[in-house]
Amino acid sequence: MMRGRSLRAALGWSAWLGLATVAVADGPVDPAAVEFFEKRVRPILVERCVGCHGPEKAKGDLRLDSRAGAIAGGATGPAVEPGDADASPLVEAIRYEGDVRMPPKSKLAQEEIDVLTQWVAKGAPWGPEPEKAAAAPVKGALDGSPEFARRAAFWSFQPIRAVEPPAVDGDWSRGAIDRFLLSALRAKGLEPAPEAERRTLIRRLAFDLTGLPPTPAEVAAFLADDAPDAYERLVDRLLASPAYGERWARHWLDLVRFAETSGHEFDYDILNAWRYRDYVVRALNDDLPYDQFIVEHLAGDLLPEPRRNPLDGSNESIQGTGFFWLGEGVHSPLDVRDEGVRRVDNQIDVMSKTFLGLTVSCARCHDHKFDPISTRDYYALAGFLRSTRIQQAFVDSDVRIAPIVADLEARKAALASLLAEAAPRLPEPRRSEVEALLRRPEPAAWAAPAGRPAPEDLSTWRSTGDAFAARPETPFRIEPSRLVAAPAGSLGSGLVSDRLQGVVRSPTFTIAGRRLHVLAGGTGGRLNLVIDGFEKIRGPIYDGLTVPVNHPQAPHWITLDVTTWVGHRAFLEVCDGASADFGGATAEPVDGRGRVDVLAVRASDDPAPPAIEVPAEVAVDAAALVRDLEAVDSPLAERVATALAEYREVESRIPAPALAPAAIDGDGEDEFVMLRGSPRTLGEAAPRKLLAVLGGGGPSPGAVGSGRLELARAMVDPEADPLIARVIVNRLWQHHFGVGLVRSADDFGAMGQAPSHPELLDWLASEFVRRGWSLKAMHRLMVESSAYRMAARATPEADRADPTNALLHRANVRRLEAEAVRDALLAVSGRLDRRAGGPSVPSYLSPFMDGRGRPKESGPLDGDGRRSLYLQVRRNFLNPLFLVFDAPVPASTMGRRHASNVPAQALALLNDPLVIQLAETWAARSLADDATDAAQVGRLYQEAFARPPTAEEVGRCVAYLEARRSAGPADEKAAWADLAHALFNVKEFVYVD
Repeated sequence: MMRGRSLRAALGWSAWLGLATVAVADGPVDPAAVEFFEKRVRPILVERCVGCHGPEKAKGDLRLDSRAGAIAGGATGPAVEPGDADASPLVEAIRYEGDVRMPPKSKLAQEEIDVLTQWVAKGAPWGPEPEKAAAAPVKGALDGSPEFARRAAFWSFQPIRAVEPPAVDGDWSRGAIDRFLLSALRAKGLEPAPEAERRTLIRRLAFDLTGLPPTPAEVAAFLADDAPDAYERLVDRLLASPAYGERWARHWLDLVRFAETSGHEFDYDILNAWRYRDYVVRALNDDLPYDQFIVEHLAGDLLPEPRRNPLDGSNESIQGTGFFWLGEGVHSPLDVRDEGVRRVDNQIDVMSKTFLGLTVSCARCHDHKFDPISTRDYYALAGFLRSTRIQQAFVDSDVRIAPIVADLEARKAALASLLAEAAPRLPEPRRSEVEALLRRPEPAAWAAPAGRPAPEDLSTWRSTGDAFAARPETPFRIEPSRLVAAPAGSLGSGLVSDRLQGVVRSPTFTIAGRRLHVLAGGTGGRLNLVIDGFEKIRGPIYDGLTVPVNHPQAPHWITLDVTTWVGHRAFLEVCDGASADFGGATAEPVDGRGRVDVLAVRASDDPAPPAIEVPAEVAVDAAALVRDLEAVDSPLAERVATALAEYREVESRIPAPALAPAAIDGDGEDEFVMLRGSPRTLGEAAPRKLLAVLGGGGPSPGAVGSGRLELARAMVDPEADPLIARVIVNRLWQHHFGVGLVRSADDFGAMGQAPSHPELLDWLASEFVRRGWSLKAMHRLMVESSAYRMAARATPEADRADPTNALLHRANVRRLEAEAVRDALLAVSGRLDRRAGGPSVPSYLSPFMDGRGRPKESGPLDGDGRRSLYLQVRRNFLNPLFLVFDAPVPASTMGRRHASNVPAQALALLNDPLVIQLAETWAARSLADDATDAAQVGRLYQEAFARPPTAEEVGRCVAYLEARRSAGPADEKAAWADLAHALFNVKEFVYVD
């Protein structure tokens, strides 16, 4: 039975396409709602609805290509009740719950139904464009058009202006920032609030720069410091603290949707994701220039001279590219190409919002509705990512492992010389075996014939790590008990040592035959066929695409049935390791032996492998060799035995490599424009380049590789791209002052908000570039201003004249973020462990946190006392305390968190077992000395609020303690724990003014 009115005659239900034309009813435009429509709703409508219910055809007299049309309805009335999904006939129809089912031939996927239902429940938002029939998007219509020029004239796309700070009277201004703000205030007849007291300033600074409360000793030292530069030295000390990088890394991780699992059904781990987090902390603490920071994110794997960690020499630059791979992912998608498109869409969304403050993903299905971003622009960026693969990068191999490899190669060459000297003296058949061992192999008889598709030419394969990269002159392997000749023409991973690890990958190719035959031998390795860049090779659909290599004595043919994937793009990946994910390397590499030899690759329709003669193994027993040599030349035999023993001793020192998720170049390929966002309907190729409105920089036509390095360098050119500097200085301003100069931190486009102080924004951006893109320099500039030091209280007259504080006549009172709340609890209670870096602490899982992908064991309740930054972020099991304090779900960029004030937060501080435990810890520490009640209360207040209690507060606390004692047998610990718990629940604890 249908709810609401019948939909049978209102059959033109896809006219709700037009519901996006107006934000929500007649209210203001909500950029997030419009983005939701453009990215999630419109593609469904265009793909599944507009053909029957668009401008060319309107069945049932219902036009849904405008919001007004949907509300007016068809022959029997509206199809949509904005804000009430259950009462909307449209929702009933797409759910197949009534007698009208839409679309009639095939039901929408459940995800699509959920999106449309959510859209109607949100009020059926659209965008503030003229309500007119929505035609199917025309590819490239925006490119070079007058409309493009009009949009490109928008303020944020204009060059950064050289602005002089205005002249102002008085001594309030300490610098240019103050002059801009004071000029704007006085234009409205306002004056700034007075400076906050010193206790307020140190607490504000400590939380802003380190995310931790100041200790009583730090407060006392600052209050006692009468030097004129006391404040500036406090700023310098906080910026030099390791906690600074941890604090600001948390802000950055919001932008790149950092998580350590993939979500979806089984929440698989993103191996070694924590290394990206630690990379960000180090980069911020080292004050890495922001332009280099961006280049490392986009192309750190391609830098000719990567930045090195000064302590261990590891490759820092390559770890920045890990941000690409931190998104959600389906573990076994039905449509692997579509899943790849979704992954790239998320990468573009995060990249463009984080660095550029633009919603480029809104141009996936059609030209952007408001900004100068065409569909071709979108797919030009997608090409960079189509040409990029994921790997578990060996970040320290060239420092920790390369010297050992060089030593082994030298020792192996010396051993080869000894064997060449010994061979003529050995009896047969040992002499022939040694001579064969030392003989350089001829080119393989099976070498790929001309014109055959890649990956048959093994010389074009690319390796990472150490196992396949080492190509010594000596053509044999030294195994624990044997010397074995390398097969002719093979790609081998054990020529220096079978303790080395690595991956070798073929070029990308189109699967043309139904079978892929690989001739391979070895043990402890794995062969992966990666379809359309999909690395998470899991069952039930993809388990046939990953095959262990376990043929230690002789190579065997491995045949992959690729019938399902004919026509798809793919590459082969051979891993000297155990895992099939992210390049085949394990999270904790196996410290053992293994090797893989690939001799041939053939594609055909024949289920049987080709008739290629498999070369016989040539091997010499090491012990037998020494025995035979002792009989004819004992000193030489001893030298050979010593050389073998010394080689194995050096080999035993090979450490397990440090691995991090990172990008690696594939073959350079432009992406095709996907009509209506569908990978099944392709248009023309879109050459890789930056957005046209930002100069369109990128690789030259025909360039080898992805071109990401050229993209990165174009993006950080302030002459061509004015957004990079504007966006980041606005983010810094937001975190210091509570609100950005541009409130829509992730959207500097037409749907965002205009800057409150445009001249100040441009001055900050130009100053940022002038100061070498130094983030710490900008922090100093902002927090040392008089504006930052203002008190949070102002006169009623000022609040009436500037009710939203847009002119910044006073400081904004701000609630601590979720992680800062927890870190403050740990710090005040004395439980905080300030150790930096390393693998994340496993998530604490309450009995109520259940579901697929739940780890077998829970982490500790208090996270071992580590800062919140170091707690594992599992997408399907997010920290409940963090969620209640508005920590974002890591789906896409969140440049400005919500800051709600809801009862659930008070309930969490009252009832969360962690808060109760830390209150007990705090109380126990306070009771460790014999101070009076009043003195102990004073200490608690100093630790919690950076101020002494008032006489009234002391009296109340002491009276409470005495009442507890008089009520029964004294339980000092419980009484003090309850008092500590009460102080945790004071609003002042979680707010900074």
